[in-house]
Amino acid sequence: MAAMVALLAACGGGENDSILVAAAASLTDALVEAGEKFESQTGVEVAFSFGGSNTLARQAELGAPADAAIFAGSSPMDRLEGSGNIFPGSRIDLFRNRLVVISDSGTAGLVNLAELVDVGGRIALADPQLAPAGQYAKQALEASGLWDELEDRVIPTLDVRAAVGAVATGSARFGIVYATDAAATGVDVVLLIPESLHDPIVYPAAVIDGASGSEAAMRFLDFLASDEGRAVFERHGFEPIAD
Repeated sequence: MAAMVALLAACGGGENDSILVAAAASLTDALVEAGEKFESQTGVEVAFSFGGSNTLARQAELGAPADAAIFAGSSPMDRLEGSGNIFPGSRIDLFRNRLVVISDSGTAGLVNLAELVDVGGRIALADPQLAPAGQYAKQALEASGLWDELEDRVIPTLDVRAAVGAVATGSARFGIVYATDAAATGVDVVLLIPESLHDPIVYPAAVIDGASGSEAAMRFLDFLASDEGRAVFERHGFEPIAD
């Protein structure tokens, strides 16, 4: 992507000693580690604004400051791209994730999602209106013919990390979350949800058009797509997308 960096510079995206990246909450641990490595190598400080991807996309459309965005799911980035808010040609799909059911330590493994109907208990998931994690969870339940039956038991949360927290603190018996968030917090995974039940979970990244740190932001995305950057995310359970 060296040509993209040069193009950004030619179009007025100047170098910056700090950048702000709006990013999905599920990327918190991996991105903080990657940001520290990038800063140590380049001297460019990377700050993050973590949250639900749909919320972050809406904020970017309204002019909230950010130099780059990394979302959990294609639709928030599609919206930003469609409204002309990302630098043309800067979008790249970086990683993949999986969806799992988590529960408290006293719950046995599930054979399939249908077992949620009989075992009882509240089910935490990111609000489908705020975060793609909730959209994927709802898709999986709808594809299994279970959404109407389980909707009254659902606790919608601000983002996927909050859904994990609801299970960890006992506010919900079950949660439908990303596999990486489950691994990071040590909750018990009781079911790996088949990928055929929901859209592919991909993480697109792009530079925000007109941002003051465009060139540095592109360098950071280049780093995330490099072997060193990918290694960080693989350690946190993400699956890199092949070139």
